[in-house]
Amino acid sequence: MSKTDPTPYMAEFLRLLASELETNKSLAKHLSGPFMDYLNGAKAESGLPGKSNKPSIPEGFDPFKIYYEKGGVGLMAFLQDMEIATLKSILSEYGLDPARTYTRWRKHERLSSLIVDRVKALSHKGKVFGPR
Repeated sequence: MSKTDPTPYMAEFLRLLASELETNKSLAKHLSGPFMDYLNGAKAESGLPGKSNKPSIPEGFDPFKIYYEKGGVGLMAFLQDMEIATLKSILSEYGLDPARTYTRWRKHERLSSLIVDRVKALSHKGKVFGPR
């Protein structure tokens, strides 16, 4: 048995759909909803109800850059004003804790310390192989 090529059938279907959309304005309006949402930048609701989207990390925030410029104390001071959800988002975004042990933590100090420790560890990783 040989399977027929579906390409001409799909092309014919799309031509028929396009001509029907040109003549039937109510169908066109009904089917244009998702396209209009996409064009207007609206995001479709996903996930469970009551769950909020991931908190945004401040624009231009880079924990490694802050650590290089101001050290661990400067990074810790920068993290003091952030919410717990934002700290968890930073850990996730930068892959600072692949085991995700921080997910059940609720203390701000503990999360901030983890970020500083992991940024410090990753910043010094491989320096043993550098010039002496």
